[in-house]
Amino acid sequence: MDLKLEDPAQLALRAVNQISAMVAYWDSEQRCLFSNEAYREWFGKSPAEMLGMSMQDLLGPLYALNLPYIQGALRGELQQFERRIPLPQGGAKDSIATYTPNIEDGVVRGLWVHVADVTPLRLREAQLKRAISERDEALAEVRTLRGLLPICAACKNIRDGSGEWHGMEDYVSAHTEVSFTHSLCPSCLPLYFPEG
Repeated sequence: MDLKLEDPAQLALRAVNQISAMVAYWDSEQRCLFSNEAYREWFGKSPAEMLGMSMQDLLGPLYALNLPYIQGALRGELQQFERRIPLPQGGAKDSIATYTPNIEDGVVRGLWVHVADVTPLRLREAQLKRAISERDEALAEVRTLRGLLPICAACKNIRDGSGEWHGMEDYVSAHTEVSFTHSLCPSCLPLYFPEG
């Protein structure tokens, strides 16, 4: 089998262009020197259009929000933050951005940018939050009697922890949020109304 070795730089470029996260390199003047294909989906810009573009021109209104992180990276400090990014075709993506300074010989030459889409995670978090809220509401509505209840076999009164006897309705009402209504079941109805 004849294996043709691919140029590692071309292989790396192809790999970076296959991932959904935005990957770019910006110089210390905030000019793009490299970007992957993901910028096309996120910002509507091809790698050729990105080349030489300023971060301010790309980000537009987001630039002011991102500027403290850009400045931090250009000071040599790793930056990570979350941002909602509006898409050119409508909608938005929730993202986690990482700005990694490129430091050579103690000088910050630029920064690597990696921006990953976390929208599916945020949707799952919102669903989980709703489910927990619904569960908590349901639990708040349910107060459960647990354990053994000493009950009279004849009159059905219940003995409490201090030895006092209470009617079943009184005891249950005092220990739960249950209210009672009264009617007669089909078995008891003829006992109380035999001619009915």
